[in-house]
Amino acid sequence: MTDLATTPQAPAREMRHCALYDRKVIYENPHETIVPAIHEGPAVFFADNVSFNKPGWVVRRAEDLRKIYADTENYHKSGNTGFAQMIGETWDIIPTELDPPVHTAYRSALNPLYSPSQMMKLDGKVRGRAQELIAKFKDKGECEFVQDFAILFPITIFLEMIDLPVERLEQFLEWENQLLRGTDVTVQIASVRAVKELLMETIAARRKNPGDDLISKCMTLEVDGRKWNDQEVFGHAFNLYLGGLDTVTANLSLQFRHLAQNPQDQQTMRENTPSQNVVAVEELLRAYAAVSTQRIVSKEHQLDGHTLLPGDVVSMSTPLAGRDPEAYENPQDVKLDRKPMHVTLGHSIHRCLGQHLARRELQTAIEEFVKVIPMFKVQDGFRVPWFTGNVIQVSELPLRWG
Repeated sequence: MTDLATTPQAPAREMRHCALYDRKVIYENPHETIVPAIHEGPAVFFADNVSFNKPGWVVRRAEDLRKIYADTENYHKSGNTGFAQMIGETWDIIPTELDPPVHTAYRSALNPLYSPSQMMKLDGKVRGRAQELIAKFKDKGECEFVQDFAILFPITIFLEMIDLPVERLEQFLEWENQLLRGTDVTVQIASVRAVKELLMETIAARRKNPGDDLISKCMTLEVDGRKWNDQEVFGHAFNLYLGGLDTVTANLSLQFRHLAQNPQDQQTMRENTPSQNVVAVEELLRAYAAVSTQRIVSKEHQLDGHTLLPGDVVSMSTPLAGRDPEAYENPQDVKLDRKPMHVTLGHSIHRCLGQHLARRELQTAIEEFVKVIPMFKVQDGFRVPWFTGNVIQVSELPLRWG
């Protein structure tokens, strides 16, 4: 579907529709249907629904995404999620909504908290959480993987990191679902306010009685020669809440769906050494990239023959980049020993801050699952539902074994 779209500042543009961003449940694997179809079209195109049904540019090639990630002259991130604006405020999600040189200062302060060595210290807790969840269903011969594991695993780790009781779990999940998948703006606004209120209350409590949790550690960080204030600590806690929950849940659902329906790959993961599974998880991250973020155009420039204007939204689709036939040989084939150079977790200065934690969670989930669960498959006759949008995920996955 195409037509011509104009704005007061823009020339006529051919408007397309991008099914990848439809924010609805479908019963086909979008990585194997929608994504290849897009790769048969232009490298860059203007679509009517790239960000919560707002128009913008779609960039399908991995190399173009890498260039945009690194280009801080023509693109910026400030305010691109819109959550602060929803409630009439101006705080930033740190570091997601920051641009250099401000981004550099905050990212430098945060990097030590998320280093590989720091994440290694969490291994016992991460592994313990995985084992606890799996123990609840391992003898039943079945589980609904999304509800029983994929959702619960990352949020329990998040609550552990900021030292909040597990009793908060259901409320956090409800807010997250309303924020990222809700269609009622009034409910979304209420959820942003509720999350901010709870996190600010937690920050106030840590000011009085600091501990060893992430919020307390953020209070000791410095930028421009001063300690972080409450708004900055909140900005990062909100970042961890959004990025640390939904994206890991999505990747778990996508990767375990693949293993359940591809027994040869599942068997390979069972036989692999831990170091081989590190490589395998990278290939699964490439093949089943979930997230599309956005950039805002800062100044007029050309991209693949198109004129991009200040204020234009550009979708950074890692699902498209991960299956780019110009970047990978036979991109539709999942080869667990491929060692791909992917952009699923970002690139350049905007490589995901929590990438080491995310990888540890994904690797640990698979390792602990196959230790105690025999060969598993999707329930016979079940049609797997996929949710498309800015975060692709499998919304229900009944697994059976034994």
